[in-house]
Amino acid sequence: MRRPDHLTAPLACLALAALLLGLGAVTAPARAQDGPAPVYSEADAAGRFVYLVEFAEPGLLGRVSRAPNARLDVESGEGRAALAQIVAEQAEHVRAIHGAIARLAEVTHHYTATHSGIALRLTPDEAAKVAALPGVAAIEREVVYELDTYRGPTFIGADAIWTGSGVPGGVGSRGEGMIIGMLDSGVAPTHPSFANDPACGHGIGGNPNKLISYLDCSRTDASGMCNGTNPVDTDGHGSHTASTAGGNALTTAANPPPALPISGVAPCAHIRAYKVCPGTSCPYADIQAGMTSLLLHGDSDVMNFSISGGTSPWTDNDRRKLDIVDSGVVVAASAGNTGTSIPNPIGNVGHRGPWVLTVAASTHDGISGLVSAAGPGTPPAGTQNIVAARGSGSPVSPTLLGHPIRHFTGQNPTQEGCTPGEDGVPASANPFPAGFFNGAAALIHRGSCPFTKKITNAFAAGADFVLIRNNQTTPIRMNTVDQPAVPAYSIEQAGGDALVAFVDANPATATFDFVLQGDILTDFSLRGPTPAPLANLTKPDITGPGESIYAAVPTSVDPTGYASISGTSMSSPHAAGAATLVRAVQPSWTPIEVKSALMMTAFTGGTKENGTTPWDADDVGHGRLDLTRAARAGMVMNETTANFITANPGSSGDVRTLNLPSLRDVSCSPTCQWTRTVRNTLTTPSTWTATGIAGNPGFGITVSPDTFSFTGDPNETQTVTVRANVWTNLTAAVAFGEVVFSEAASQSPDLRFTVAVRGTGTVGPLFSNGFEAGNLNAWSGHTP
Repeated sequence: MRRPDHLTAPLACLALAALLLGLGAVTAPARAQDGPAPVYSEADAAGRFVYLVEFAEPGLLGRVSRAPNARLDVESGEGRAALAQIVAEQAEHVRAIHGAIARLAEVTHHYTATHSGIALRLTPDEAAKVAALPGVAAIEREVVYELDTYRGPTFIGADAIWTGSGVPGGVGSRGEGMIIGMLDSGVAPTHPSFANDPACGHGIGGNPNKLISYLDCSRTDASGMCNGTNPVDTDGHGSHTASTAGGNALTTAANPPPALPISGVAPCAHIRAYKVCPGTSCPYADIQAGMTSLLLHGDSDVMNFSISGGTSPWTDNDRRKLDIVDSGVVVAASAGNTGTSIPNPIGNVGHRGPWVLTVAASTHDGISGLVSAAGPGTPPAGTQNIVAARGSGSPVSPTLLGHPIRHFTGQNPTQEGCTPGEDGVPASANPFPAGFFNGAAALIHRGSCPFTKKITNAFAAGADFVLIRNNQTTPIRMNTVDQPAVPAYSIEQAGGDALVAFVDANPATATFDFVLQGDILTDFSLRGPTPAPLANLTKPDITGPGESIYAAVPTSVDPTGYASISGTSMSSPHAAGAATLVRAVQPSWTPIEVKSALMMTAFTGGTKENGTTPWDADDVGHGRLDLTRAARAGMVMNETTANFITANPGSSGDVRTLNLPSLRDVSCSPTCQWTRTVRNTLTTPSTWTATGIAGNPGFGITVSPDTFSFTGDPNETQTVTVRANVWTNLTAAVAFGEVVFSEAASQSPDLRFTVAVRGTGTVGPLFSNGFEAGNLNAWSGHTP
């Protein structure tokens, strides 16, 4: 396998020349695409960098016989013999490396599963010598990746699988017997989220413990198994993600107690934790070791990867994830977050591997809401549907309709709500008058003093709700720990200014509405469109709750043992837990079939970060995880590892040919089509109708056949052809649509393909003779 920033033996001389000239590591021709420049690990005191060396011999996956999607069995006779052979071959290679560089180099990591390789420290000059050795397929300098963070499980419908109401046959599961592999910063092993729960059978009657293993992957043994000495989470990220995916259901009687009852999505699942991030950064040598160890253990059902990367999926760490999927594991990964290196979320989505379930982040209905001025009269449009974000220490507000709202104008706007004589506020400043907000909400400007102080002072003046208007274009995620027990929310600047103007104009009579609303895309969530050469691939695949997720952390990180954290790192474990539950009740489905079921049944009714504009496939893929529907999907879709490899656009492959529920063509002029195959999952006869729905009057969608039936054999398949017909110029932006599959007897929820096209159409005779353009959707279900 070839990756960017690697040296191959034919390039050794060129590499050496470049290195001697101070040009750094020679890179292979870039096949990907974009994103921030790679960050490399630092040299030690001797000027040696970590390099990953790949040998020409295959790893265990290339030597041990397996059926498609079957787990790797290293305990079989064939597996043991193959592993012994790899260990012996690597020993020979290491001896050759020692001879080439004229010293004994310490090997920190051995890789034996997806490929045969090692990690060790070398100077650039030594790396060029190693690249020239026989049997060395590639050598690359280590890249460092970054970690991407109550109500979440029930918001995505996990309780429907817990109780069985969302399961064919009605037999539920909380993930008993399933194993989730977490590649992250480790776990806090003594936290109650990872203790044995008798209600789940952990550690009873031969069942393994809740926390089966937790390993430090900063080193490995010769077989490739992680064996570092510090597997405990000291950062908090890994404990948080693991407890979100599969942490125990805890009440406030736990020790330490959460502020409110919490649960992982699959609370009875087992956890294997692989510490690949010793802090907020994640060395690639450790990541590969974690993936190798997961495969050597051979028992994980799902893997979560809340770490950056994946923008060049056939050549970076996403390619190793394909090997893991091929071994029968669903892989969920975070879409990534904005930051100093990626300030713009558009077009920068991570983990573009079509085999990875890539997860965006959106809100749940315990964290966000919409604020609108209600009266008197008809308030201005700018005061309507203002997105509000709850403070970290705030209780969730109930719905409020026509509730009084007040704004005190006797203070400097940037010092509103602050205590006179503190935080640089003059002692002569006016405090809130006693009782000023009695029975009303307080509208306060951000600035000068902590949010908690503003909330406390408003509460003391009688406020029963607090709105703090930000001085930026989005609501701020307020840290309001220790605030009084009053709902407190932040709103963005423009809406806040409009609301202040309206309230000031109606100081005695102004009222507002507050409505809880989840499914708002977070402003930090990286999104599509994916750039060339993956422009015909839609990513992310799905979204899940990722804003202010409350979950476990070590007490060394937060004395309470819990914290609210935001990020796609937090949405990805929701998807991992969801996949775990679906696998528990649909054990015959392949990893790609599970991925397709989660996508095709997703909830579609969310919005972009402004709270009003509907989200689209480039924002969230198919929509938000919905476990009330996923396990009842009447059809699923599979794809082979061979086809995924062949679709590599860097080798003239075409991602449009992959059997995925997302259909995309950005050169659809004037028509384009896709062929897809679905497999029946229902055990009784079923009849399906397929309907193409274009979201733009400039194109239409047809499906052939548009009706079909199954006899009730789960092995039955149906091939469908979807065609998009572009009638106008759609080159400025991608136009979206969908194909909806409906089962006549409602034995399955409706299933959806997403459609995304860009191109130029040709106006045919029908349209030139006066057919009304506004009625083009009427033709979306018919073949022209």
